[in-house]
Amino acid sequence: TEIYTLSLHDALPISKTVVTVQTVHSDGTSTVQLRSGETLRAKGDGVAATEKAIIQAGEIKGKAPALPAVSIEV
Repeated sequence: TEIYTLSLHDALPISKTVVTVQTVHSDGTSTVQLRSGETLRAKGDGVAATEKAIIQAGEIKGKAPALPAVSIEV
C-alpha cells in the first residue's frame, strides 16, 4: 500500500492573476505590476515590457489576452 501525503498548499488551487510587465531582466525574471499598483518580481521573461501577462505561484505563465477589465462591487 502506498501512502500519499498532501500539504494544504498542494490541496488548494493556486489562483492566476493578470499583471502588467514593467521590466524584463536578464536573469530570467520580470518586474510586474498588479492592478492594486504593487510590484513584484516574477520568474519568467517570455512577455515583453508593457504587455499583460498571467502569473501563477510567482511565475509568468504566458501573455494575457487584451480584454477590458471590469470591477464589480457586491
